[in-house]
Formats: sequence, structure tokens, C-alpha cells
Amino acid sequence: MTRKQFAVVASRIKQEIDNIEGLHKELSGKGLTGTKKRIKSALPPGDTFVLRAVGSILHDFYVAVENIFKTVAREIDEKLPVGEQWHRELLIRMTMDIPEVRPPLLSKETAAMLDEFRAFRHVFRNVYGFNLSSERIVDLLNKFPQITNCVEKEVYSFIQTMKKIMPEG
Repeated sequence: MTRKQFAVVASRIKQEIDNIEGLHKELSGKGLTGTKKRIKSALPPGDTFVLRAVGSILHDFYVAVENIFKTVAREIDEKLPVGEQWHRELLIRMTMDIPEVRPPLLSKETAAMLDEFRAFRHVFRNVYGFNLSSERIVDLLNKFPQITNCVEKEVYSFIQTMKKIMPEG
């Protein structure tokens, strides 16, 4: 991969970071970030419609993160995982240092936090919205600012490292 080709990859990754920042602003604008107490007070008790909406934003967050992973896997690693557990495998692969290809995109700690959002995304896609757990959503909302910060920092660090190791031409 050339620097020019990587510039396209980096731009695509940055678009997803912008999307994540938009989701963060959307949640914080509704008072849905911060302490669990603050989040609970912003969620109307028993309102499954609001839980569905918030669940959709949490779903979108992991979709944006996974879009970054898929871009790295396709364009740099040159292969997406396959099989029943490919979403989990993709997350794990992003923690790997692949000699002569790329450094890790994420730390193992960040990947572990993201795995909770991956699991939630799976639940969100496979259950009726009125069955969503408000406690689970509150817990994820409480972790949301920290995980978005970690993802953003680690992704930008990855981009900077890749720029340094990319060959000219």
C-alpha cells in the first residue's frame, strides 16, 4: 500500500470517527452521558420507545466502529474474517500487531470494552425493542464517553504510525 492509497483509507476512517462524534453529541445533548444517576434521570421510566431510540444510537456506534475495522481488514490486511463468529474475530484482529503489514489498531483493553457494545448490537438486532434492558443501556451509556475517547485516540495514533511506516510512492 502506498501513502496515497493509505490517505484514502485514513479519510474513510476519519469519516467514521466524525460519525461517532455526532452520536456522542446526540446522546450528550439529551443528557444521556455522565453518571448513571444523571442518565437514569434523563430516561423516562418505562418508556420503551426512548430505550429503542437510545439502543439504536448505541447500535450505530458499534456499526461505525466496525466500519473502521472492515476498512482496515479489507484495505490493509486484505481479508475480512469469515464464519459464524466473524464480528468477534474482526474485533480481536484489530488488537493484533501484524509484522510488515500494520501495528495494532486497538489495545486489548479498548477491545474488551468494545466487546460489550458488540454484544449489545447483536442483542439489539435480535430482540424486540420492548425487551431491551434499561439497566444494560444505562451501563453502556455510562461507559460511552470513555470508550469513544479511547477509540478516537487509538485510531488517530494508528493513522499517525501508519503514515510513518508507509513507503513513498
